Amino acid sequence: MPAHAHVARFGDVAHVGVSLHPARAWSAVVRGTTVTPVEPVAPARADLEGAIAAAAGVATRVAGGADAVTVDIAPLLLDTLLHPDGDVPPVAVVRIVPRAATDPVLARSPAEIVERRIARRWTVAGGHDLLGNELCPLDRQGLAALCAELPATGIRHVAIVAAGSQARPAHEREVADAILAAVPGARISIASDYGGQGLVAREATVVLDCALTSFTDRLLDRCERTLSRLPGGLQLRVARGDGGYSTPSRIRVTPVVAFGATEALELCGAAHLAGQPDCRVLLPHGDHWVAGEVRHGLAVVRPAEPAGIGTELVVPTAVLAPEPVAHPEGLSYRNADVPVVRAATDRYVLACVGAAVSRPASWLDEVAFIESAAQLERVRRDAEERATAMVMANGAAPGTTHIAEISTVAVPYSPSGTVRVRVRVAGLPDVPPATPR
Repeated sequence: MPAHAHVARFGDVAHVGVSLHPARAWSAVVRGTTVTPVEPVAPARADLEGAIAAAAGVATRVAGGADAVTVDIAPLLLDTLLHPDGDVPPVAVVRIVPRAATDPVLARSPAEIVERRIARRWTVAGGHDLLGNELCPLDRQGLAALCAELPATGIRHVAIVAAGSQARPAHEREVADAILAAVPGARISIASDYGGQGLVAREATVVLDCALTSFTDRLLDRCERTLSRLPGGLQLRVARGDGGYSTPSRIRVTPVVAFGATEALELCGAAHLAGQPDCRVLLPHGDHWVAGEVRHGLAVVRPAEPAGIGTELVVPTAVLAPEPVAHPEGLSYRNADVPVVRAATDRYVLACVGAAVSRPASWLDEVAFIESAAQLERVRRDAEERATAMVMANGAAPGTTHIAEISTVAVPYSPSGTVRVRVRVAGLPDVPPATPR
């Protein structure tokens, strides 16, 4: 199918957005600028299955039908982590650094929600610097001792983080291979899959990724079973923290990228309802307002500390900040270069709208060393190509991808030529052709 056919089909059909919360689920059907919040058939059906089924029923009656349901699972992920007895497995952490921390405090994560999920810790000597230079040879004797101990612990979820693995993941991958050989079927998360900066943030990311795997599998199984019982062959999509979406298979492998999606979806939902692809959005937050930005229909995101976590992660989430009090003369403390949208719709509905209109997206955050303008161009082009391949795997239609954001900045306190490259790519959904009704 040519790319223009995908674009036309995307605008012709309805899209369903569902936001899943611990107490209940919300859903809405969006077709163009028309938004229909959907109430479940009865209060007892305000759960995941009821919300999806009710919204899908409304969507199938809309002219053109519906093609997909996008679910926001972030509130349930956070709720599971916040409960001490949450349904998550114990996680073992392997740090690959030149030497182990001498202070017990430094050996722990500063975030209690992360540390609570860690059942065992090991340190294996090794690691690289930001340019990929080896800081210390990998301690294979220590690795062998770890692999001898791990099977007896019963732990089957392992998070691995190595110094400098953003530039050279060789030590992480060797440790992962050895652990898989010792514990066949182990679920392993490695920090080099996510990029980013900071050992603490990178370790927290892979710990939560491991901890959420089983819960995410069961949750998406429920969503898929519900859709399989409904007519119309609706696709399931899962919202990401950057406001885009991925396929369920991708989220099962990297569940942490779904973390913090709700706020980005709220921003995009408010911008969509206002018809403003570029705007500043004000969202009610208790007794005050918080502000975020939308550019080209995408929420402005960056790696940050999601609410309720207590430490930064390296996956991007929406950038929200308290809106300052208005100036006594009626002037704003901020000079907005875009329209300001003050959200008047319920935030739960906004999240559903944002999910419904979301697009497949990808994000890369890496460090590189360049010595010339030509080499910088090669690094950027390579990052763009890999991010584009990722967004295609996340469900983008061929020929619709575009670079939504790219930046190359020098890394402070590092050798000259060390740069941090961030690339964000988005596309349009790869939707199937309409079927006769």
